[in-house]
Amino acid sequence: MLRPTDDAVAPATRDDVTTMMPQPPPRPDLDASPVPVVADELRPPVTWSVWEAVLAYVVVGIVLAQAIVGAVLVAVFSVDLTAGAADGPAVALTIAVDVVTVIGLAAWLQWRHPGWLRTLWIPPVGARFRALAPGYGLGIVLYVVVAFIVGAALTLLFRAMFGEDVTAPEQLSSNLSALGKVGATLLAIVVAPVTEEFFFRGMLFRSVRDRWGFWVGAVSSSLLFGLAHYVASPWRDALLLQTVMVVTGLGLCWIYERRGTIVANIGAHMAFNTIGLLLILAAR
Repeated sequence: MLRPTDDAVAPATRDDVTTMMPQPPPRPDLDASPVPVVADELRPPVTWSVWEAVLAYVVVGIVLAQAIVGAVLVAVFSVDLTAGAADGPAVALTIAVDVVTVIGLAAWLQWRHPGWLRTLWIPPVGARFRALAPGYGLGIVLYVVVAFIVGAALTLLFRAMFGEDVTAPEQLSSNLSALGKVGATLLAIVVAPVTEEFFFRGMLFRSVRDRWGFWVGAVSSSLLFGLAHYVASPWRDALLLQTVMVVTGLGLCWIYERRGTIVANIGAHMAFNTIGLLLILAAR
């Protein structure tokens, strides 16, 4: 019987063996679900508890920033907090309170949870614009959906429910000076997006989401986000604005879930506020 020579039969390589082995069939349940931009295995779970996040905000955002720093500024500059729509002094007060809040929360995270930058998926400085830009585009889409579809539907629903005209209250005074408009622009486009996304999506949403899932985290954080946007006005008008902001919070949670970085959320919030501010100023 003829025997093949060594050159006639090449030894099987690891790739050949792997190719010849039977492969498992595809998972239909995995194929049918949407694939997130950032997989969960690449997104480290938060190391702080929900109660830690809430307690940190109470101590830093309410006690330190509002009750202490805010009270001092109110007394010194005679800020009227019952006026509803924010005037120049109220805008300056809000900027100061928000800056103290975000610095205090970041300091607390650095002290208690030093890996928070990676947890919130904050990229290096050079890569932040690439994370910011897609979020900005999604923020424009979110504004169109919320303001022109959801907001309009909720306005009609509230009018039908209460049998009277219901309108979301103005958040900025119509008597803003030129300096007040500069402050309002700084607040709406920079300070508020950073502060609110840092806590409501970065700290609160993530701490709930990582333990009980997306929807529990999105709904709970968005309800608090809506409550935080109370404006002194007739209660039906205030409730309409807060309901719209709850829906906005849900959209921002979805953006964070899809993009995986709080920087994209800041960009989305910036775009959302920019459009709203331009429309408010153009109407005056």
